[in-house]
Amino acid sequence: MIRWKLNEIMARHRVKGKDLANYLGISANAVSALRKAEIVPEIGGSRWELICLGINELSKIDETISPLDLIEYVPD
Repeated sequence: MIRWKLNEIMARHRVKGKDLANYLGISANAVSALRKAEIVPEIGGSRWELICLGINELSKIDETISPLDLIEYVPD
């Protein structure tokens, strides 16, 4: 299984859902749904890039993320 770690990454970087929603131009509910997903949601490459760019810009820590930071392989 490939686990989705958006919630963990946002917490570590202290990025609020409403701030990321504003950056992405989507609703706070849409970001909430993305955060709650346990498996990788079906999103396109441009959305992956925007999520990373948004977290990197809004981050409260000096650490840059990439799409690979948003996922984790967990053997069944």
